[in-house]
Amino acid sequence: MLYRLKQLPHNPILFLFGGVYLWLVVEPRLIYQCFGNILSDAPVFLTGWAFLRGSLAMPGGFVMYAAGFLSQGYYYSWLGTVVVVLSALFLCELSRRHLLVAGYMHPAVLVSIPAILLFLICSRYKHSLPPCLAVSLGLLCSLVFERLPWRRPAVRMAVYCLIAALVFWLAGAGGLFVFSLMTIIHGALVRRELVLPVLALPAGLVIIWGFAEYVFLIPPRQAFLVLTPFSPAVTTGMKTFSRVLTIILYGFVPASILLLFPARAVLGTIARSRKTRSKGARRKRARAGTGQKKVSPAVFKKGLIFAAPIILMAVGFCFSYDRMGKTFLLAHDYSLRKQWGKVLDLGRSLPAGTSNVYFNHDIIRALYHTGRLPHDMFAFPQTPHGLFLTHDEKVSYLTQLKLCDTFMELGQVNLAEKLASEILATKKHSGRIVEKLAWINIVKRRNRTARVYLNALKKDLLYRRTAEALLSALDNGLSPEQAAYVDRIRSRMLRAEDSGTGKDSIEQMLTGLLVRNPHNRMAFEYLMACYLLSGRVDMIAANAERLGDFGYRAIPIPYEEAILIYIGSRRQKVDLKELSIRPQTIERYKRFVQLRSTMQSHNRKVVLNRLIREFGSSYFFYFAFGCVGAV
Repeated sequence: MLYRLKQLPHNPILFLFGGVYLWLVVEPRLIYQCFGNILSDAPVFLTGWAFLRGSLAMPGGFVMYAAGFLSQGYYYSWLGTVVVVLSALFLCELSRRHLLVAGYMHPAVLVSIPAILLFLICSRYKHSLPPCLAVSLGLLCSLVFERLPWRRPAVRMAVYCLIAALVFWLAGAGGLFVFSLMTIIHGALVRRELVLPVLALPAGLVIIWGFAEYVFLIPPRQAFLVLTPFSPAVTTGMKTFSRVLTIILYGFVPASILLLFPARAVLGTIARSRKTRSKGARRKRARAGTGQKKVSPAVFKKGLIFAAPIILMAVGFCFSYDRMGKTFLLAHDYSLRKQWGKVLDLGRSLPAGTSNVYFNHDIIRALYHTGRLPHDMFAFPQTPHGLFLTHDEKVSYLTQLKLCDTFMELGQVNLAEKLASEILATKKHSGRIVEKLAWINIVKRRNRTARVYLNALKKDLLYRRTAEALLSALDNGLSPEQAAYVDRIRSRMLRAEDSGTGKDSIEQMLTGLLVRNPHNRMAFEYLMACYLLSGRVDMIAANAERLGDFGYRAIPIPYEEAILIYIGSRRQKVDLKELSIRPQTIERYKRFVQLRSTMQSHNRKVVLNRLIREFGSSYFFYFAFGCVGAV
């Protein structure tokens, strides 16, 4: 069985192992959830001739159209794995054929390299299909060109220009670069031609410039980058490691063939030397009369060739695996699916002190939706920027997407609509955003506009059923669950006559929502969270009397701790109406103050570790040190 596997042109164990790893460990559905936000330039796909015509009206549009279509399979991890594995297999087969034409007799190990590169790029949660398809199309057209029967230099040059123009149209400058480079290498080193290798690259540059200026009407500088390793559509969201892998993917086959010819000379010298030594050794054994036979190294050669790519890929997976990156993407995925319990489980599994601002934002939303925001907020790492993602001056697509959801739930429907419209205005399509705009218009009683968005959403393969179901609901009436959602948002939504400039601070925005609806529990809990994170213990004390309006039977412990800090610093009483602070919280406060007062420069680390053990998840610790203790 193993012998038969070794005879196959490609290593089936490599693809099986890589596919299982992608399916169960990487989970391509997480890559899909990055499209349009984390991977902001990922290709999209819509049904209909209009979208196809628009795609083909730009260089590289066909590859982006095909990549967008195949990317829909990422929604299901198993289907996304099949897409990646088949794409890698196709690219490896094209690479194998080029290496055979160049003179490689047994390119088994080399032809596995493109698959390993693609698997490693995917393991970093980057989109590998656009570069894979661009390189594949360039290699395919090069093979077709090499098999054409015409050999006259003028004819070959004319045919080359026609195919180069076609490749640039379909696969951009990246595909044309691969096609031109392979044509030069095959012509100069294999066919020993002179004219075509010299003129191929200048002709390719002229084709790009001419199409940019007179056909596609885009800046030539932009045209020279389309689907190259330096194009945003190819390297979106990539860091150095993934960018290097992508560059190697584009240059692998040309570099392998270029290295073949000097390698042949070196290997030929080594082989002749070995042959001479082996003949001398055989003569010596014959004279000595020894008939011992040694096991030929060829016995192990095939096994090593078969196992080497698998070992290389396994090592690559070990070094490239990003556990924290996957955790944060899982949190993003769970928040989009509104699986709040799973978000909190991920938060509890994080190593002490590990988080990022987006994960922190998801944790706060999950705590609210599970009814634990006032109680367990400081059981997880916190930062003031996490509440409304105020960490960047330039708002990213991911920030806009997450805030759109948060504003919608709070009742700031106008702000949610503004963010969703901004995303849609800078993208060809985003199914998730179009669905949000449809719901926003339903909430605002603009059903006719909602239908426009839903009809556009029907062109999205993965959102088609959602759009059809919602259109049916508009005709026949919303379900009880949908009606309750709409009524809840409408009860919180600001009216046209309500005050607000759109540039209000977070505190002003949340206070305005509470003026509109004093029973807006989310606005109240977010307002209190804002005060806690910013150290405004005076405002926690001032709003404590409102707890009864929201059905609290006892003061949440973080609020109690904030009130005790306020009382201890101001020496003022706080009106808690019928509620009171627990005696054990008062005792914990005294213990914290006493222990912290013993912190001196010589014992700071010892006392701090003790404070972390006893008070790491308390507001006492956060207020004193500006972070949650590593508990």
